[in-house]
Amino acid sequence: MTAFDIDARNLSDPAEFHGQGRIDMSSGGTKAAATHVLYEPGEDPWFPPDVVVIGNHAWVTPDSSLDIRNATYGPTTDIGNAGAATDNLDVSNALQTRWLASPEHLAALIVHADHYRDTDHTGRVITGRVSLATLASDPTGAFFYRPYAKASPGEGLTFTLITSANYQPVSLEMTIPLRHGTSDNPSRFASDPFSVKYRDWAKGEPITTPAPSPSPQWGGMPPEAIGNTAQPSA
Repeated sequence: MTAFDIDARNLSDPAEFHGQGRIDMSSGGTKAAATHVLYEPGEDPWFPPDVVVIGNHAWVTPDSSLDIRNATYGPTTDIGNAGAATDNLDVSNALQTRWLASPEHLAALIVHADHYRDTDHTGRVITGRVSLATLASDPTGAFFYRPYAKASPGEGLTFTLITSANYQPVSLEMTIPLRHGTSDNPSRFASDPFSVKYRDWAKGEPITTPAPSPSPQWGGMPPEAIGNTAQPSA
């Protein structure tokens, strides 16, 4: 079990999201992710859904509170097949956060990296470059990397993974080349950045299958994560 915070893509990119999540690897290899996701920070108050993905099954428990500081969750919706819920942005982003933060993703970056460098101080700093085509050919992560490989043929991402002194992941920073330019501003975005910060590695309670009644995995946001409703904090 580990918890994480994630910043995905560029500010004002339509596909950008910020959020928090947990990932559970303890049940016979079954992976689960419970996430809060924030869209367009600063535009609207944050009413984050609670998304749980176990295997390929998804549930969403919405925060329907009028007051962001007193989360009131509505009934849990059984989404069913997470992979088929292509029009549900909450589920789509939960699948992306699960993959980006997962140990399998970290292993894929390290195993397939060229220009690899491992620096060992009080912890480890691992840097490298990985071909997008290689990552797109991995069945587990292809759903995430295939669009990038198609849009940026022949390119590769760069990453920096930092671990603690006992080699538990602390943070992952990635930059994926993808030009978002327009005719008016051809150099608006030249790449997509991703940042994952890990905490409480090997701690916490297992993620459970939501019940039909309101049963969020999070129970509301901690005060330090709420911030100003006009400028919500991830």
